[in-house]
Amino acid sequence: MFTSQQSGRNDVLLNASIMKTENRWRIVNDGVMGGLSSSKTIVQDDKIIFSGDVSLENNGGFASLRSPVKEYDFSKSTGVEIRIKTDGKRYSISMKETNYFTGLFYTSTFETKKDEWITVKIPFDNFKLYYFGREVNSGKIIPLNNIKEVSLLIGDKQKGKFNAEIEYLRLY
Repeated sequence: MFTSQQSGRNDVLLNASIMKTENRWRIVNDGVMGGLSSSKTIVQDDKIIFSGDVSLENNGGFASLRSPVKEYDFSKSTGVEIRIKTDGKRYSISMKETNYFTGLFYTSTFETKKDEWITVKIPFDNFKLYYFGREVNSGKIIPLNNIKEVSLLIGDKQKGKFNAEIEYLRLY
């Protein structure tokens, strides 16, 4: 089980070193639902470059980079922090609590600045529950001790090419 802050340190969920191991994150695009979006990742200069093309055809509209599915315990952390340089589009961090696909994700969207490195801290309180991209007002609290997958994604009907360089995603 992945436990956060065991020795007071920040736990890294994603960086270039992780992408070079068997624990690397994988691409999941809207093709799983019939969409036509595409994306890829490469590691360059200790950064992860996540890029592609979001298509709205065939009810598509998202591209994502997802962690391995396993047991994560984020209960001793306050939120997630990402260091990223992008094209200025909106991106999201999502988490789910099941090993299988249900369409339910805890998500928080953040703004970026074109061609500028920024560090974004997102408290877990800012995550909302979504079902297939639509907010669900359930009042359900994220089960931080029972997360199975984390993802970085672009969606929100932002059609066209995208490019994001990621230095890290970690807990704080």
